[in-house]
Amino acid sequence: MSFDEDEKKFKGRDPDERDSYNTDNGGKKPRNSGDDFFKDEDFEFESYKDEEVESEGLRVKRMKQRRKKGKIIFRTIAIMIALVVVAVGVVFGYRYIKNKYFSEVEITEEERISVPESLELGQDINLVIACAGENLLEPEVSSIIFSSYYSSEEELISLCIPVRTLMDIPGIGAELVGKSVKIGGMDLLRLTLERNLGMDMEVDYYILLDVCNVVDKLGGIDLGLDEEITVKNYDDGSTFKLEKGENLIDGTEAVNFLKYFSGMEMEVPIENVTKQKLFLDAIISKIAGENDEKLSANLNLIKDFIDTDLSMEERLKIFSTFSTIEAGKNKIYALDISSTTELPEEGIVYVPDVSKLAEIFKKEGTAPEEVVRVEETVNLTILNGVGTPGLAAGVSEILKSEVFESGKSKYNILEVGNEPTEQFNYDTTEILVYSGKSYVIEAADDIKNILEVGNIIPREDESVNSDIIIVLGADYEARAAETAVSEEVEEIIKINILNGEGTAKLAFTVKGIIESHFNKDGIILEVVEIKDADNWNYTQTEIIIFTSGEGVNTLAQQLQERLGVGVIKYSDNNVDNVDISIILGSDYTNK
Repeated sequence: MSFDEDEKKFKGRDPDERDSYNTDNGGKKPRNSGDDFFKDEDFEFESYKDEEVESEGLRVKRMKQRRKKGKIIFRTIAIMIALVVVAVGVVFGYRYIKNKYFSEVEITEEERISVPESLELGQDINLVIACAGENLLEPEVSSIIFSSYYSSEEELISLCIPVRTLMDIPGIGAELVGKSVKIGGMDLLRLTLERNLGMDMEVDYYILLDVCNVVDKLGGIDLGLDEEITVKNYDDGSTFKLEKGENLIDGTEAVNFLKYFSGMEMEVPIENVTKQKLFLDAIISKIAGENDEKLSANLNLIKDFIDTDLSMEERLKIFSTFSTIEAGKNKIYALDISSTTELPEEGIVYVPDVSKLAEIFKKEGTAPEEVVRVEETVNLTILNGVGTPGLAAGVSEILKSEVFESGKSKYNILEVGNEPTEQFNYDTTEILVYSGKSYVIEAADDIKNILEVGNIIPREDESVNSDIIIVLGADYEARAAETAVSEEVEEIIKINILNGEGTAKLAFTVKGIIESHFNKDGIILEVVEIKDADNWNYTQTEIIIFTSGEGVNTLAQQLQERLGVGVIKYSDNNVDNVDISIILGSDYTNK
């Protein structure tokens, strides 16, 4: 077909008619093709150009977003890597610093302590060793041990001192001895012991140990015990158990062990303070080690945790010598205590008895300097807690007569009367202390000594007009009556005791009770005879008075109070020639 024929064929085609293909013939020949196969707009590329530009702008925008996200991810990864590098640097830097300055590195020849040819301590010394926690600048001392070494006898005598012992601290006055270290360091403790132990001696050297770090640096301490002990943990209130035999304890356990046996626990006998010396001996043994080289290494290891005025050579000699002392020549004593008082903030406070120390330590005895007392008058209220007429008034007269050396009155009596409830059921005298001032505490202790009975009870958290309130109990009433008897009796009162109930050895038992009670401060009565009564049908105990000697009536009343039963009778039929006869009845055995 020619071009002219084709042109003719497509003439007259509807321009809006779309091209189509005859599917029946495989799409080879168009059907209803119309007049125009191409339209003019088909060759206009302007719209395609716009679509291409728009598509290209979208791609660029997305690429920019991808790049931005990539940068954020990169920066995040970079920061994380930097943090990791810093962390690694800190860890390795810390390890470097620790290893360089704090670790237990091998001691070089330059650092090694020079060990003298002889480690024998060839001189007598007086030494005080105190143990504290981890702070040697403001130490909380839990152990004070004063020791004297006698070189000629190779003997060590040690005194364990409760840290809550009341002593005269130079420049301070009456205060707990343990506080002297925190106030003025070991020098002040040294002066305090020299002044208060009652011996003509000087403390030559001192050692203050940071027990926690010393024990941990040494890898623990082997503490041998002859019994199982449960020790309080003062950090959290729990307890831990130490077995009979050898125990490996760390620094924290060591601190708690020393606190537990410092005298601060009511249930722990004060004489158990000597267990602190057993612990100190264990430390000394661990420091000494198995040879001189180990001793040198250990002292170098713990030198930063010891405060002492000893030279390094002196330390070597002391630890070496003390670690080899025979058991029989390593003598340990606890400081004797004359009285005890418990305070709310301080706990137990001890008043020492140093009368035997000069003999124990083979020192020349001197009178210890008395605790400096502040001459402050204490306000008192005295109450009758048993109802006996005149009891409180009598105590008031006694205390009014107490004066200081200057003549100033020790006590100002604000009130004398009955206990407010007037139930009069106080068995024990109470000395209620409403002030924490040292002179008030001392006054309470003095009052207890004067009355010879009573319990001191802190009430510092309450507010009243008086510094001290005394509530007199049955114990003081009995004590006062006994004193009255001893003052009235010019001759020993003779009594006999009869068994009127039938219980075997009843009269013999009562004889022991009466004699131990009434004759403890001097002979007041004499039990002439014990025997059976005419029968065993006595239902009521009888206290029969035969004479009118001075004090006989008073003693009969006291016998009645002591037995807790019986009636007092009078008789002229004195066949046994005694002042008083006691016939014991079933009311005594059944009470």
